[in-house]
Amino acid sequence: MLHRENQIKQYHTSSAADLLKEVMDYYDITQADLAERIGVSQKNISDILNRKRYLTEVLVIRIEKVMGISSKLLLSLDSNYKLQLAEQDSNTTTET
Repeated sequence: MLHRENQIKQYHTSSAADLLKEVMDYYDITQADLAERIGVSQKNISDILNRKRYLTEVLVIRIEKVMGISSKLLLSLDSNYKLQLAEQDSNTTTET
C-alpha cells in the first residue's frame, strides 16, 4: 500500500512454519503425528517449525495430501519469508 509519502508500507511476512503451527494447533496435531503421516523424522518437523529448515517441494506435496494445505501456498510463504530475511540482511550490511 502506498502512503501519502509515497512509501510502500511493510507488512509482516509469515513463513510456512507459522501456517503449519496454526493448523497443527487448531486440529491438535503433534509434531510426531505429522512426521509419521508425511514420512519424516520428528526432528525434521521441529527444525521446519523453528525455521532452521525450510520445506521442500516433496514435503509440501505430502503435507497437502495429509493436511489439505495448498503446496503452492506453503512454498510461496517460505519463498517470501526467505526473501524478506535476505532484504533485512542486505539492509543491515549496507548500513554498517
